[in-house]
Amino acid sequence: MPKIDVRKTVELTLPSYPESKVILYNEILAGGMENVMTGKTDFEKGLFALKELIKDWNFDNEKGEKLAISLESLRLLPLKDLTFLMKKVEVFFTQVDGESKKFLKK
Repeated sequence: MPKIDVRKTVELTLPSYPESKVILYNEILAGGMENVMTGKTDFEKGLFALKELIKDWNFDNEKGEKLAISLESLRLLPLKDLTFLMKKVEVFFTQVDGESKKFLKK
């Protein structure tokens, strides 16, 4: 039987955290896209998209426990790291937009 989630992943290191490991999916599932579209601004949609695209990371909280991948956690990142990740999301949305235009032309 085929697996329903066949997304691929890529591992990144954030500029401010040389020892960081962020694993991103290469695409968002339909349910995740539904969550992204609830964002009121482009920035908020970007945060929602990041939350959906991040599979895992190695960040810990003050108690040494794994930090949950959440909007609150993403908001704790320095702007240059958030921008670095947002550029990955921008590439994703550009691809989705291109695919949508192809679909609508048919």
